[in-house]
Amino acid sequence: MKTIKDIAKEANCSISTVSKALNDRSDVSKKTKERILKIVEKYNFYPNAFGKGLKRKSTENIGVIFCRESKPLSQNPFYSRVLEGIEAELALNNFNLVLHLLPAEGKIEVPKMILEKQVDGIILISVVRQQFINKISNFNIATILIDPNISIKNFSQVLIDNEHGAFMATQYLLKKGHKRIGFISGSLERLSFKLRYDGYKKAFDFYKCPLDPDLVKTGGLEDGYYHVSELLDLKNPPTAIFSTNDLNAIYGYKAIKERNLKIPEDISVMGFDDIEFAKMSSPPLTTVRVYKEELGSIAVRNLLQSLTNKIDNSTTTIVPIKLIERLSIAKRN
Repeated sequence: MKTIKDIAKEANCSISTVSKALNDRSDVSKKTKERILKIVEKYNFYPNAFGKGLKRKSTENIGVIFCRESKPLSQNPFYSRVLEGIEAELALNNFNLVLHLLPAEGKIEVPKMILEKQVDGIILISVVRQQFINKISNFNIATILIDPNISIKNFSQVLIDNEHGAFMATQYLLKKGHKRIGFISGSLERLSFKLRYDGYKKAFDFYKCPLDPDLVKTGGLEDGYYHVSELLDLKNPPTAIFSTNDLNAIYGYKAIKERNLKIPEDISVMGFDDIEFAKMSSPPLTTVRVYKEELGSIAVRNLLQSLTNKIDNSTTTIVPIKLIERLSIAKRN
């Protein structure tokens, strides 16, 4: 790894001149500054904000990078809980959290905390873009992903047991006597939703029960109301609906009640995630519990272990799920 001394030597100037150029000082000529910055870019060199050349073993900071998507992180009922798990585990290990929110669209910039080596490692939560992964790969920084939206290779990951959870949910409905089970989801381009769809299909295959493709409605992040409306308007509507997340299931409640139908007497509803709203909905939602805080704490533990070379830096951990029975599903004769 190049040091500021190496940069100064190649640029044929003093270390202080390099430092001034990197800090955009006016007492360095434009020509010299351009020469230095070209060398900096060539070696992917950025000064460490914690000491400007002082050698430290650790910054005691971990970066958490989250894509903003359609709502603030604080208002996300799933990932805000994951963040709580990260915070608690970092505090337990005397590390600080440095949060960076990425825009969902537009130009991809590498966060300053990576450029300036302000963190020892980073945790990427949920939505990531392949271009961003490609960029940070050049920095050789310990990285772990939680529930990524796309398939990523050669990085440590903490994943939800999505496929098995969806299989369990659909199996539960089939055992309750439901044969026509609607499936509603956001875009299947998102890895977790695709895996949940795979689990749904496998349950039908396992029980040798035909699956009607008209009962599958996907697309959008929070289209539960519209998806459920489409299902209920079918000539032969489903007797149960499995939603790949609780929010869509709860939004679907409105469509059901607008048609003067009762849950679960007229139609049963199954969710996935077990967010706080699930148990407060009316009726309380039967769902697949994801241990959200555990996702965060496991990610921190694995990352810190990789920093001390106690585990491989491309390990994958699958966090188990649990079916939570409430009052939104009825047995069908």
